[in-house]
Amino acid sequence: MRHTLSAIGRMILCAAGFVMSIYGSVQLNALKSPGFRELLHESSFWVAAIGGLMTAIAFEAMRRAQVPAAAPAQPVEAAEPVRSVEPTPTEPAKDERPAEDGDKLSLVEVVGLAAGGVIGSGWLLAVPGLHESLGEAALLGWAAGGVLMLTIAVVMVEFGLISQRTGGLLFHPHDAFGPLVVIILAASLWISYAINPAAQAAAAVNGLAEVVPALAGEGGLTGVGSALAVAVTAAIIAFVLLPRRFVLRTNAALTLLKIAIPVIFVVFLVLAVPGRPTGAEPAPGPTSTGVLSALITSGVIYAYIGFQAPLDVTGEVRGGRREVARRVRWAVYGTVVGSFLLYSALQLVYAEHMSASGAEHGTSYARLTDAATLAGAPIDWLVVLIRIAAIIAPIGSGIVFTYALSREVYALSAERYVPSGLHEPRASRLPGRTSDSFWLILLVNLILALVVLVAVGGDWQTLAVLNTIPILILYAVTCVVLAVRSDLLGTGAQRLLPFAAYAAFVVIALVVNESAWDRVWKGVAVIGWGSLVLLVLPWLHHLRVPGLGWYDAKNHGARLVSRDPANRPFVVLALYLVALTLLSAVRHRIDDDSVWSVWSLRALVMIVASGAFVLLVGAGRRYLRQTRLTTIRP
Repeated sequence: MRHTLSAIGRMILCAAGFVMSIYGSVQLNALKSPGFRELLHESSFWVAAIGGLMTAIAFEAMRRAQVPAAAPAQPVEAAEPVRSVEPTPTEPAKDERPAEDGDKLSLVEVVGLAAGGVIGSGWLLAVPGLHESLGEAALLGWAAGGVLMLTIAVVMVEFGLISQRTGGLLFHPHDAFGPLVVIILAASLWISYAINPAAQAAAAVNGLAEVVPALAGEGGLTGVGSALAVAVTAAIIAFVLLPRRFVLRTNAALTLLKIAIPVIFVVFLVLAVPGRPTGAEPAPGPTSTGVLSALITSGVIYAYIGFQAPLDVTGEVRGGRREVARRVRWAVYGTVVGSFLLYSALQLVYAEHMSASGAEHGTSYARLTDAATLAGAPIDWLVVLIRIAAIIAPIGSGIVFTYALSREVYALSAERYVPSGLHEPRASRLPGRTSDSFWLILLVNLILALVVLVAVGGDWQTLAVLNTIPILILYAVTCVVLAVRSDLLGTGAQRLLPFAAYAAFVVIALVVNESAWDRVWKGVAVIGWGSLVLLVLPWLHHLRVPGLGWYDAKNHGARLVSRDPANRPFVVLALYLVALTLLSAVRHRIDDDSVWSVWSLRALVMIVASGAFVLLVGAGRRYLRQTRLTTIRP
């Protein structure tokens, strides 16, 4: 236990120092040519200096704690990395699961990953926001989001089960389009998954702010609240360093608790008589009537994402192919349908108590519950459960995303999309991890999450958007992959999957277009910056730029100046993202009262999305023909 706490302390010290250095440097950059004496009197200078010193000390401590591994064996908990994108001859199918099946995920643990990823801060923050946007039509928002997510889930699950491997969200695009498209998807997945713990930490602190008002104000988290959110983010990521079985079983227990609390809440509010919260004003009308525009703006899509966590670790699920397929289907489909029922029930009781009490929009669950009575007796004891859920539900979801991301980054490193050092085993003093590589991956993810958290000032809405837009793009491309590899599908109902994939692709485009402009451009911008980093850093390493000798990822960017078959799908996807962003800008400038203009633009979005789908499918099939890539169908 002492070694575990020591390793977690070193990670937190390194991440805190890195954030302090960035913050101090940004503040110093705003100064205009300060003199040396003036610099010494600037607090930001000392923040940056102390941060740099903390980072150096932490790295040195980690280096000294590291000794050569006894054997370069793969970590026990890691599955095989994704298959190389280079053309390979047909190879016999093999079982990629570890020899000891008892080390694999049980049905309860798989359900814990799926439901634990979904049931987070969404139900706490999206329900009031959706009621404010749509009023009595709020239930349509959950229905529209649920149908979209279920369609995407069917496409991803049924195709993902064809190859039951860890890293499947990137493995299939890797085969269908080549490495350049994977660069875009890797940036989307990494940014979305890494930001999620920060978003969940901000949501947990917001929940705690109802008890400690000093943590948040009208503009978001205060300085103290932001510092606490940083600490919670670090704690979420550090928790995944504990023994794997303990992490999974704890997550399963947290998931059961996260489901039980809102169910109890719904049951009691259905029976309770609404009361008027103290100081409440009459509720104004809804601010918007657009269901599609509310899906991202109000956090509906954000509340649903996370069901794909079992697909990130399919190779770690216990049992043969049929048992794995059954467990994954139960986990994913049950989570999407169950979350829709739970969210709908929460929305209904919330709307009933809002309308009966005359409370203002945005009134929290706790205030509504505190004012309600059951058989003449107050039920304010439920407020305690709500506030507990407001803290543990986001934290549990952050743990799931952190666990899944470490496996995806491991697969990326194994194929050298990122430095190979992120998957090489190192000696570890952590209990149960004598040869471990995940601590370094988690450290990188922690630094990325904290930098973003500091950059947006702990604003949950911004973090939720940066989490949602990239993951929707990942979902959309996965739908295209199914159409490209439709030859791997079986007969019967599976032959209908390409039509579902096309429908989901087009609807995702409509949802993105209907979202607020400031949310769309931020989401696409982080994808662009992430892709640029993954393309440029290997090129700089290839040029032997000093200080980048450690970044030994493959220089896939060199393909862009050649006649490589991977270029076409990359260019089509990049142009599609640009077109989607421009159409969102046009939508932002159209008067909402101009029905003809709005529907004309929606028709244009559907045409552009349909064209992009056809072009991407054609580019993927052409890539497969030119590389003669063959995949054994199990």
